[in-house]
Amino acid sequence: MLLISPPASRICEAYPALARLGGALKAHDIPYKILDANFEALMFLLNSEVNADDVWTKRALKDRDQSLKLLSTAEGYTNFDKYKSHIKRLNRLLEKSILNNGKSITLTDYKDPSVSPLNSKDLKYSADNYKDNPFNPWFSKRIPELIESFESENGNLKFIGLSLTFLGQALTAFAIAGFIRNIRPDITIVWGGGLITSWAKSKGFKNLFPITDRVISGSGEKALLKLFEIETSKNFIMPDYEFTKKYNYLSPGFILSYNTSVGCPWKECKFCPEKYEDNAYISEKNTKVTAELKLLVKKYNPVLIHITDSEISPSMLKSVTTDPPGAPWYGFCRFTKLLVSPQFCKDLAQSGCKMLSLGLESGDKKVLTAMNKGIDLDTVPVILENLKNAGIGTYVYVLFGTPEEDREAALRTRDFVEKHAHFIDFINAAVFNLPVNSEEAELLDTEQFYEGDLSLYTDFKHPKNWGRMTIRYFFKKDFSSVPEIREILNRVPPMFDSSHAPFFL
Repeated sequence: MLLISPPASRICEAYPALARLGGALKAHDIPYKILDANFEALMFLLNSEVNADDVWTKRALKDRDQSLKLLSTAEGYTNFDKYKSHIKRLNRLLEKSILNNGKSITLTDYKDPSVSPLNSKDLKYSADNYKDNPFNPWFSKRIPELIESFESENGNLKFIGLSLTFLGQALTAFAIAGFIRNIRPDITIVWGGGLITSWAKSKGFKNLFPITDRVISGSGEKALLKLFEIETSKNFIMPDYEFTKKYNYLSPGFILSYNTSVGCPWKECKFCPEKYEDNAYISEKNTKVTAELKLLVKKYNPVLIHITDSEISPSMLKSVTTDPPGAPWYGFCRFTKLLVSPQFCKDLAQSGCKMLSLGLESGDKKVLTAMNKGIDLDTVPVILENLKNAGIGTYVYVLFGTPEEDREAALRTRDFVEKHAHFIDFINAAVFNLPVNSEEAELLDTEQFYEGDLSLYTDFKHPKNWGRMTIRYFFKKDFSSVPEIREILNRVPPMFDSSHAPFFL
């Protein structure tokens, strides 16, 4: 079997899905190869000839090798301004690597204004017209080579798996699928990943795949093994990261992306897609996780562990403090009561915790209650101070525009962030999107937000006249203009944000 992660998403680390699936196949002696097409395809474009017809592009082309070298070594992360310059130069090369037809390729994303990844008809069009995809010159050569290599070693190839996590991968994933169906209609395409799971309940989902394809929604190991008539009770099998050794990701060393669970243990936030997708929360035993992490650290020597769970559970946090993985790590967690303890935060730091991403969303108690965040706002300053004193960085997420919020509530969020800015290292500030399947979507005056039958969100008429355009103006005039907040926002690494943030603490 071939497992493929299509472009385009962040090329700073390998996402854990392919390693998990590969590990499951390896454990049962099933031949497989893993292709990080995201990394290979973007690097192909970065190293291609470009039309350097302006000073900026000529400078970027001249410094290309230096930029790639620096961003894949520790030296590239010693000066933030230089780091940003090299990111901009590589993005310029990607921009110039394709014709100026409105398509956009960056180090983290791909967009085509003529077709939408949220429209099943457009995805089918992308499959039928795969030659129009900017990555076609790469995948039309690379995939046949890989198929030939696999079959020369293992015999007939039956399955190719495409793992989709981000919207920026969708158009190219379907282009790759169209190409595979054209050259090898005998091979079954297997679809999986977080985006496929999120789409599973969309009205356009049933229109996406030919009857010859196979679709896996949710955790993939058991379902994948069933294709080979193997039954297992295990949801998590030792992942295999051997394929990453040939890739020089844009990071100061190998980032070990690892998940201890799938789904969300809280799943009560009123407007979170996790609640309405209603996928089961499945977690691995903590003792197995800590033992496995230590083995992986010893084998791959990562500079950083990225725990990719929707939320690192409180019990998992406790486990890593008593049995540390042996390398720096970061991940997303709630403002759990455990963090109210200064000693526990110090223990987390001793375990290697470099940074925690934390979903605050609002600095207004009524808004938090309406959202059912389960956050005691009075404890948040205590937690932020504890983490700062322990030497753990914080990446705080705030959200504007929920139905319960108005301008005054948004100002309270601004004031809260400003007051505690000296304890916050990074901020992600976003405008609220209403999940299309949420109960509230039936109660509000909604209108089409993204064109397409695969959209996960819908726009709505805000009951308090606190709409998107008003919020964007607020963000520019009243939020990011505050010196203490602007300073935090300016510290966020461009493009790679939380993925590279721990390297600038």
